[in-house]
Amino acid sequence: MDLNSDTSKNKRQLSFFWSALPMVVMLCGISIGYFIFNIRAEPMILMGTATASFIAIAHGFTWDDILKSICNKISEALPVILIVASIGFLIGSWMVSGTIPMMIYYGLKLINPQYFYISAFLLGALISVCTGTSWGSIGTVGIAMIGVAIGLNVSLPIAAGAIVSGCWFGDKLSPVSDSTNMAALAAGVNLYSHIGHLLWTTGPGFIICCVIYSYMGWALMPL
Repeated sequence: MDLNSDTSKNKRQLSFFWSALPMVVMLCGISIGYFIFNIRAEPMILMGTATASFIAIAHGFTWDDILKSICNKISEALPVILIVASIGFLIGSWMVSGTIPMMIYYGLKLINPQYFYISAFLLGALISVCTGTSWGSIGTVGIAMIGVAIGLNVSLPIAAGAIVSGCWFGDKLSPVSDSTNMAALAAGVNLYSHIGHLLWTTGPGFIICCVIYSYMGWALMPL
């Protein structure tokens, strides 16, 4: 069988079952292989890719069609890949240049314990919006704010919750976030239109968090 022959007339639309099957195979493979047999996730992902290729060929698509689709998706996702790489450089430079100790030092000097929770939340949101990474913000600014929390003798669980909440909020709305860009890319919509629609859920959550963390600061750390 010639996988590169012209079979455009024989191409058939995939049903939902066949479209979802590669993902099911991949998830089952990862669940069983990684968690039970301690096999790395990469071979399981390749197994899902192979399943998708066989299904495509069985529905009349050629190997050239598959390669063309792969190349198109990689080229579309390239900006997201570059964003992830640049954020990695930024976080690494912060770790080795003394930015984190500087944040701890000035945080202890400037932040009033009453305003620590709301400050941690807002700072996490700001940094994650600018950098586009929630985990990176937690691993940099979050560590610094935990150090400040220890120095100010405030509740560490509440401080951690404020930091994580802010970082996740900023990551969802950042135009340089890899997940936000990938979601807009996968849905085929404008990035900023996608972010605008996210505000319908993240906006109220942001306001509620501001109220809660402000109240906690005043209630738990009275003057």
